[in-house]
Amino acid sequence: MKTVSIKSRLHRLIVKILLVSFGCTLITWVALLFIGEDKTYYANHYEKMIPSIEEQVKREKDSLMEESGKEFLEQIIPKEGFKYKVVNKNGGYQYGTLPDKSDMTKERLLENLNLVNSGPGDYYEKYIPILSEEGSLQGVLLLYYTLKVTAINESEVMLVKIISFLFLFAPFLYITLFTILFVRRLSLQLKKPLGQLMEATASIRDRNLQFSFNDSGNITEVKELTIAFEQMRDELSDSLQREWNMQKKRKEAIAALAHDIRTPLTIIQGHVEGLEEAHKKGINRFERYIPVIKKNMASAVKLVHDLSDTAILESDSFELCKVEFDPMEFLIDKLEDYELLCKEEGVQFIGKIEDEREQKVNIKADPHRLTQVFDNLLSNSIRFVDQGEILFEVHLKEERITIKIADDGPGFSAEQITKLFDAFYQGSRRKGHAGLGLHIAKSIIEKHDGTIRAENGDNGGALLTISLPIVNA
Repeated sequence: MKTVSIKSRLHRLIVKILLVSFGCTLITWVALLFIGEDKTYYANHYEKMIPSIEEQVKREKDSLMEESGKEFLEQIIPKEGFKYKVVNKNGGYQYGTLPDKSDMTKERLLENLNLVNSGPGDYYEKYIPILSEEGSLQGVLLLYYTLKVTAINESEVMLVKIISFLFLFAPFLYITLFTILFVRRLSLQLKKPLGQLMEATASIRDRNLQFSFNDSGNITEVKELTIAFEQMRDELSDSLQREWNMQKKRKEAIAALAHDIRTPLTIIQGHVEGLEEAHKKGINRFERYIPVIKKNMASAVKLVHDLSDTAILESDSFELCKVEFDPMEFLIDKLEDYELLCKEEGVQFIGKIEDEREQKVNIKADPHRLTQVFDNLLSNSIRFVDQGEILFEVHLKEERITIKIADDGPGFSAEQITKLFDAFYQGSRRKGHAGLGLHIAKSIIEKHDGTIRAENGDNGGALLTISLPIVNA
């Protein structure tokens, strides 16, 4: 269905009202003229009689100044629609049907001869001169007549008034009537979609998103509004679903975290009780149990630290502690530390640094947090390394540092790559950790305005690429 804007709809509505009203007015006028044709005199009915009266007055001449002239005038002047009075040449009242015996000035008579002026009430007045045989002015006939539709028969006066009223006000009546009808029709067209919008608003208020719009009408703005409401509903539904999924994952993560913390604590507790029991029996298990206790204690402490770091990094008030340092010196120290660590774990470590900068300047960053990132990534690589080889490759350019850490482990699945940096995500690579290490690493890198990307390397193992902008000190 083609939609129309409210502005266009209103323009069309106004034009339609005017056209229909004009057409109905014409039909009404024709009908009224047909009905009133044999019942009414037109507005100029009496005016059209004046030339005949005027002609007869000229023939009678100054005989009309006598009292006998009254009888003649009342014969030629109809009683309905006319009044008259005769005055002498000086304005003195002689006789007439108009009860106005006030005298008139000669000057006024001469000024208004043969003219038509507004008379008393709804009448118009015509000054007709009365001349003598010699042509001199003897007096004036003041003829008063109406210019309105009048009934032929007195019994039909009310009908004629109704016809006159309808003839005059028909356009306004039709415009009012059709405005009410068309606006009501438009209101009914808007009622259903607007009613659905009101119901949708109530549903959202009641936290019910299971609603739809059956008919959005053909008005552009209303249709766009319903589409926007449906989009908002879908977004709210998706948001609630994401929130529900997040809550579910958090519950699962907390359960997993509780399990991860309980495991080393249980081992520690068991070994402590074993030491106590051995001590009572005089058996020395100290050297055997202490390393296990220390190892599990470190595991529990790391889990707690990861949780603490996550809360700190996600806080709006957190700020990096940036200092000025030499990136080459920092990275060389890190590679030396990692080489020793990998050697202890029986893993081959390959470290590479390429400095392509023309100006060897210091940078400004948070070395403690960057160390935390590199430590987490390297720990993951050591945990999942297969043949025992880890690559740590660094490229320094004028504006950016790129760091690649790769191992020859099982790599990532497509699902893992999309969720790898989510908090508490552990996937199939989980081995006693809370799934926070990569999330923490991503948070730290992003707070340095950098990026971190996970993918599978050419040899199928995991490859993590960090890109950091160089901020000169």
